Amino acid sequence: MPKSTFFNLSDEKKKRIIDSAVTEFAKDHYRKVTIDSIVKGAGIPKGSFYQYFKNKDDLYKYIFAHIGDRKKLYLDQIDLNKHQLSFKECVIQIFDQAQTFESLDIKLVALKERFVNECSQELRREILKNEIPKSIDLLEDVIKSYVAKGELKADLNTKHAAYIITLSIVSLEHYQPYRKQSIRDFIADILEIIISGMR
Repeated sequence: MPKSTFFNLSDEKKKRIIDSAVTEFAKDHYRKVTIDSIVKGAGIPKGSFYQYFKNKDDLYKYIFAHIGDRKKLYLDQIDLNKHQLSFKECVIQIFDQAQTFESLDIKLVALKERFVNECSQELRREILKNEIPKSIDLLEDVIKSYVAKGELKADLNTKHAAYIITLSIVSLEHYQPYRKQSIRDFIADILEIIISGMR
């Protein structure tokens, strides 16, 4: 994560650094992106970079943490009409809104694609270790509301249920059969199986 000096920067300068890094990581393979190209795009001296981040990996992890925080904030602000939707419909709507968030910026789409296909396993594991809990927390709050409504069983371990659903969705790129149907329909099928054990 960034050094404290990064957080002392103006919002405008922090944004320039992050925007430059996202641009570079979205357009080229991670291994080919250089600190030189990032600082050039941000308009800062190369020496300054090391006052803010330990190395390129450190910046890359921060970018995903920053995007993850923005996405969670975006999803938290959406009225999911939980009282009118079934739990399954609500989770699918959350997935749809997460997809909408990502599609709002073409660079995020490219960045995610490169992350899935080109990021080293070790770095990917570190990033997911930090980001998956955000999804689990968001989903657990939703699950608790459906337990309170009586749609899901009262003694349900909400943390475990949120974990199982989150990991099922996060790991979709590893499961080839879903490519024969829409991801949304595939998630609906998975949810049907999982929810049967939550009622």
